[in-house]
Amino acid sequence: MKKLYYLLILWITVFTTKTYGVEKLVIISPHWEGVRIEIEEAFKKWHLKNYGIPVEIEWIDQGGTSDDLKFVESLFKKNPESTGIDIFFGGGISPYLTLKEKGFLQQYKIQKEILNKIPPRCAGIPNYDKEFYWYGVILSGFGILYNKKVLDYLSLPYPETWESLGNPVYYSWVGNGDPRHSGSLHMMYEIILQAYGWQKGWEVIFSIAGNTKTFTASASSVAKNTSLGEVAVSPCIDSYALAQIEVNGPENMGFILPENLTVINPDAIGILKGAPNLKIAQRFINYLLSYEGQLIWIKKKGTEGGPKKYSLNRFSIRPDVYEDPSIKNTDIFNPYKLKGAINYDFDLASKRWNLLNDMIGALIIDHHQKFKKIWSIISKIENENLKKLFFKVPVEEKMQKFLWENWNDPVFRNYYINEWSNFSREKFRSIENRLKIYR
Repeated sequence: MKKLYYLLILWITVFTTKTYGVEKLVIISPHWEGVRIEIEEAFKKWHLKNYGIPVEIEWIDQGGTSDDLKFVESLFKKNPESTGIDIFFGGGISPYLTLKEKGFLQQYKIQKEILNKIPPRCAGIPNYDKEFYWYGVILSGFGILYNKKVLDYLSLPYPETWESLGNPVYYSWVGNGDPRHSGSLHMMYEIILQAYGWQKGWEVIFSIAGNTKTFTASASSVAKNTSLGEVAVSPCIDSYALAQIEVNGPENMGFILPENLTVINPDAIGILKGAPNLKIAQRFINYLLSYEGQLIWIKKKGTEGGPKKYSLNRFSIRPDVYEDPSIKNTDIFNPYKLKGAINYDFDLASKRWNLLNDMIGALIIDHHQKFKKIWSIISKIENENLKKLFFKVPVEEKMQKFLWENWNDPVFRNYYINEWSNFSREKFRSIENRLKIYR
């Protein structure tokens, strides 16, 4: 029903006659409401000032980056020439690598004076596509949000690394979410795998999942639950973490980027193939990457040049913005000064995006009640054989390439998802039987 609703909106937007003197722009984006409101109002004002024509923006979101990407792919399957959507906005860079590979993005080279202000890379990761199919608009950091009051009350330590979230002392106090719906949560799992390696990475992911209270569908819900004290710690993107700290105060909430175990990742934008409002889409990108367009992301609400109602708590992709007099001598983090980021393979991350999501779903989330129960027992006993069995995954690292190359085949994909689901059930049954003997 939701998909039909958005298809109707697209049809109305694209095929009805434009209101005289008003331009249109259709954007699909996982960005939260505050971003949509602030960016829309700022762009409308900028466009009217510079071009003398008002703009109407239609926002579409299917529930998160992964769902938005699937929606766009389904629209291109129906009409290979156009989706009726102008821009894909937000969700990191992995979706854009996929969209470009499939020929679903079109090139646009921004003005030289703007491009020269954006370094080609930050912490080893590209800030924009060298062929100009996508651009990073802002920079994101991925770390751990924690509720100081809850941890102090429980006499639990503040977390420092991803691995620390798997400490049994945090059992049922970890917030988490489903990467099949959320791109930022997906990034956390990908970062862990790349930071620790395939085998150790899965052990860390399994330990965190064992401590997880429940899996939500959105990253914003995870952050909110942490601030409410429903959970005490959670993997979190910087924007959601900083928003909770702003509301609840730094004396109550904390956020850490695990040293040598995280990345700074661009949150990108790209024009979709067959964009019906191409000129306005290009202007939208020009605005976002302008000095004025960058300030709104980093400044606090109510300040001059900042957002009006919602602080966006994001980091500028332009180093010159950090030299702004209103920012330079504040405690605002400059991601270009981060030391110790991991050597992140964004090409690998893009190729296994859907594969990793489905592995986490089939091996963990779809069986979480049983998964959590088993972990609550084996995490407290000295039985390395049982722990080794618990951490076992049915996919060797070298098998990934074969899987992701065939993952678009629904029969192939469903076969392996069912195999992994059965693997998990049998594994838990075997552990339960051994636990009876052990006891």
